[in-house]
Amino acid sequence: MAKSKDERILIIVESPNKCATIRNILKDTPYKDAIIMASVGHITEISNTGLYNMGIDVKNDFKADYVVSDSKKEIVKKLKDQVKIATKIYIASDGDREGEDIAHHLKEVLKIPNSKYERITYQEITKKAILYAIEHSRKIDYDLVEASESRQKIDKIIGYRISPITRQNNVGRSAGRCQSAGLKLLVEKEESIRAFIPETYYDVILSFTKDNTEFKAKYFGYIDKEIKEVKQIKTQEQVQWILDNCKKHDFTILNVEHKDTYEYPKFPFCTSTLQQEASKKLGIGVKEVMSLTQKLFEGINVDGQHIALITYHRTDSQELGKDFLPTLETFVKSNYTKDYYSPVRKPKKSENEQDGHEAIRPVDLSMTPEKLSQYVKIPSLIRLYTIIYKRTVAAAMKPAVISNTIYTIQCNNQVFIMTSKEVTFDGYRKVYTYSDDNDEDTLMITFKKNEKLKDTKLSSVEKQTKPPARYTEATFIKELEKQGIGRPSTYATIVSTILDESRGYCEVKEKCLVPTEKGITLSHFLDEHFPDIINLHYTAELEKDLDLIANGKLNSLDFLKDFYSRLETAIGQASKAKEDEERVCPECGAKMVVRFNKATKQKFYGCSNYPNCRHAEKY
Repeated sequence: MAKSKDERILIIVESPNKCATIRNILKDTPYKDAIIMASVGHITEISNTGLYNMGIDVKNDFKADYVVSDSKKEIVKKLKDQVKIATKIYIASDGDREGEDIAHHLKEVLKIPNSKYERITYQEITKKAILYAIEHSRKIDYDLVEASESRQKIDKIIGYRISPITRQNNVGRSAGRCQSAGLKLLVEKEESIRAFIPETYYDVILSFTKDNTEFKAKYFGYIDKEIKEVKQIKTQEQVQWILDNCKKHDFTILNVEHKDTYEYPKFPFCTSTLQQEASKKLGIGVKEVMSLTQKLFEGINVDGQHIALITYHRTDSQELGKDFLPTLETFVKSNYTKDYYSPVRKPKKSENEQDGHEAIRPVDLSMTPEKLSQYVKIPSLIRLYTIIYKRTVAAAMKPAVISNTIYTIQCNNQVFIMTSKEVTFDGYRKVYTYSDDNDEDTLMITFKKNEKLKDTKLSSVEKQTKPPARYTEATFIKELEKQGIGRPSTYATIVSTILDESRGYCEVKEKCLVPTEKGITLSHFLDEHFPDIINLHYTAELEKDLDLIANGKLNSLDFLKDFYSRLETAIGQASKAKEDEERVCPECGAKMVVRFNKATKQKFYGCSNYPNCRHAEKY
């Protein structure tokens, strides 16, 4: 829609850093006189009033009492002053559920009429994207608002109903929908480690030389009509059997097999894969990653001109926008020749994917990491931008070709294997190597079929099986995503909450997340008393339900009623169990226990001192 001459435009964004940026972008456009102001995120919060101080009237369709946050009252006052004189208001909070809810509350609190506002969102902070958003504005999507507020409500209800119980039982300061499910993952892993019993096994190694170079091959199995692989050698007797079978026999190259494998580039980053790669490759924690990507999204000022750096950083999509693909193709062909270019593969969408934004990518490929380093002097920012930039480019390149040479060595009926790997075409590796790429083992000297080996020697190495590895921040986020716990915007919060020192549920040891005894106790308590609420499956199902609400396929009130019924049932059972534990016999002081009357088929409380004491009470 075109701007009329007498319009007074107000654009409301979330971050104050975006104000000057967007003002600069619009300076040579019809919107150059627009007032740009920031809400600084949410301006409201659910009050701590009413039933259980939740601020939610569960008997009145779960109506929440939203109030202006104390820290935002001055901001709201200034916004109201501008709303009064504006003729057109563009609400430009982020394009996710939370951003849509911020837009809704801005409209309600500032009393903006329907006819006076438009909702705009953008994937990148560029002139083209901002102008497109303004010209293609819409109204608030209330399905997204319902999903966001349903999440807020259930999170507050769980916190305000279960946390007092954990405190009363002295097992923990708080419980939460996602944080407690995440803690459960850590506790289950820790318990599997503690229960692990290591087993001894042996590797049998063949050493030999050629042209003054030593080589090693590993025992594989034995020939019984065909080669049979031995998965593990578990005893010294088995080792000795292998050694005895090889005594006084030559070691000969039985077969030489050449096989090419194709190692394809990984997809561009979504939020979780960026957090994982930054943790493994750069040693940057998830909280810092989100802070740095926010800066990259907001962009930088170069000689009075705003330069956008990356697209929106809270996304679960690994697919690049269609408009960007031709630019990427031209860039790869120009810089690496057409021999390196390959169309970007289309990722398979995960079950939980919302796909509201494209993958995280550089906005402008001409802004190379080297060029950016001339304007930005924050090393961590440059390093993070570098992996985003290079992974995006690598996604449009051909796979690396790995030539595998497998030498099968025979001695009597025993078989050993030696493998050589060589990169014969670097493909995407010309640009980027991943944190989990393995070093190649290239043999500079080759062997021929039927060639007899010299200076052969057999040895055995005793080893032990290792327990499951603890989660690092990177692997923990990967597991959260796999289990469907949380969403891209919440992973960092889940990790920081669990690691909060004031709670004491978890600590970092050797870069791994290790639950404390306090965290384990809390998780066990929640398992015992709230198994239907704090469990991985139900937490993931809630996330799916929120997605359905966001897509207009589930009624939020039905969702909240079902959730609250489950929660109250669980709380009632927990309270009953507590009463049972504390009930004592009024006659002898012994503990009362729940018994069952076979005749009436009903439960009753009976004295544990029975038959010396026959006191009983109704259950």
